[in-house]
Amino acid sequence: MRALGAEPVAYGDGLVGRIRALAPGGVTAAIDLYGTDTVQAARELGVPDERVTTIAAQVDGITPANGANAAPGAIKEIARLVAAGQLRVPIAATFPVGQIRAAVELQAGRHVHGKIVIDLLSSAGRRIRQRR
Repeated sequence: MRALGAEPVAYGDGLVGRIRALAPGGVTAAIDLYGTDTVQAARELGVPDERVTTIAAQVDGITPANGANAAPGAIKEIARLVAAGQLRVPIAATFPVGQIRAAVELQAGRHVHGKIVIDLLSSAGRRIRQRR
């Protein structure tokens, strides 16, 4: 995120103060990628609800950013951007489906730098499909 100009801020007590210290001129928008802490902090900082979104929870007054409310053609456009190399999705780790517990534990640590991928077609899965 730093490469994109973002500065990480730790969740927990004092979040609003840490954000104010980093952005003394104010905050104009926010996205919450885990829980609702950022949504609540954004409201305390005076960010209007229409400039706040979340992917992780439903909060009254906040529009969630998820596939359920995506614009028609959005997935096709995202796939085009990925194929063209214009959108990069960092992959932190890949796990076979049999190791899903380890994947969930890694993600739950909240320090992952990228997406966690579950490979549903592990070698065992390929053998099962070949027998059918």
